[in-house]
Amino acid sequence: MKVSILNKTFKLKRREFFLGILALSSFPKMALSDPSTIKHMMRSQFLGSDDAPIKIKEYFSLTCGHCANFHKNTLPRLKNKYIDKGKIQLEFVDYPLDRLAVIAAALARTLPSDEGYVKAIDILLQKQKQWAYSKKPLEGLYSIAKLFGVSSKEFDEIKKNIPLMQEIINRMEEESKNFNIESTPTFIINNEHKISGALSFKEFENKLLTLVKAKNS
Repeated sequence: MKVSILNKTFKLKRREFFLGILALSSFPKMALSDPSTIKHMMRSQFLGSDDAPIKIKEYFSLTCGHCANFHKNTLPRLKNKYIDKGKIQLEFVDYPLDRLAVIAAALARTLPSDEGYVKAIDILLQKQKQWAYSKKPLEGLYSIAKLFGVSSKEFDEIKKNIPLMQEIINRMEEESKNFNIESTPTFIINNEHKISGALSFKEFENKLLTLVKAKNS
């Protein structure tokens, strides 16, 4: 069952989650990918220094309109003021809310370098309306894939990579249990505090600083 990307808040109910897993069974089958390759694809992806005192996990779906809004309007300012200056490290955590988002996440994870993943999710969110909202979203997604040199054959293989997509779903479920993620985007600060919603930069900054000051007081 696809969660509407037009809803004001994205609530991922347990029933919808299991329906999402069942939807994976409709994907074409392929030979199992090598476990070490899957592990490499699922490596953590970051912006910012490992030495940053503030660690933020962002849970996002590539078909979520609010996530696109955050990446277009809030993240650039957060990056300029905090991430690039070594104050914040941001970790990207795939939290796909529908089948299309799972395939898009698999595409980003398949690109060989960390830089490729980060660039891919940036472009996918910047151009979200052009592919996720189109009449033929998979064709739109392939048009993005071609920007990274992905051939038609390679894109077909990505769409059939059940082990990778299952691992994305497995990690999504694990993270949901750990932090009670109910909507996207959601941000976990230093594994303790939660911020939810597509906030403006000022709103996000105010909430973040309030949580950090409360922690240090």
